[in-house]
Amino acid sequence: MAYTYGTEEWENAYQEMVKDRLAKVDKPYVMGSPEWVANFEKLVQTDETYKEVAKKWEGSVVIHMLANPPVGLNNDIYVFLDLWHGDCRFARLVPKEIGENADFVITGELERWESVLKKELDVTKGLMQGKLKLKGSLPTIVRYVKASIRLVELAGEIDTVFFAQLSEEERDAQIKLLGELQSSLGL
Repeated sequence: MAYTYGTEEWENAYQEMVKDRLAKVDKPYVMGSPEWVANFEKLVQTDETYKEVAKKWEGSVVIHMLANPPVGLNNDIYVFLDLWHGDCRFARLVPKEIGENADFVITGELERWESVLKKELDVTKGLMQGKLKLKGSLPTIVRYVKASIRLVELAGEIDTVFFAQLSEEERDAQIKLLGELQSSLGL
């Protein structure tokens, strides 16, 4: 049975899993994996440029990656960022019901997020062109475009491997991990 998100037990289990993964998994990290999210969190929390350009930002942002079974991603991934006045209070993988209720949810196919991280697709342009979908206020996102750009730049600094680049063995390991996260943490 999965822990309930928002409880101390869930948070402790999540933190222990991340600590274990960071000790065992070498870079590059699979985009959207627990260790990738932990690195993203640390980068945002320690980045002075982000703190400055986001000092008036309020609200949670979710990066929603749509499932793509042919490359090994059988369920959607929700990366939740709790952002407040230049601080990243936390970044976590979260269950669907939490991810879909963030203040801002940016949804895209796995390939679109790969293009964003490779700086081939600008998030704002992707939203305007319908390549990424937004739940939340577009004018607010546009008003804080420098903060959005900086978040993408920071995500792009993570040594990342994309699902489509995984070997069959790596893909099987990732599918197993995602299944374990589903059963233990409801992700």
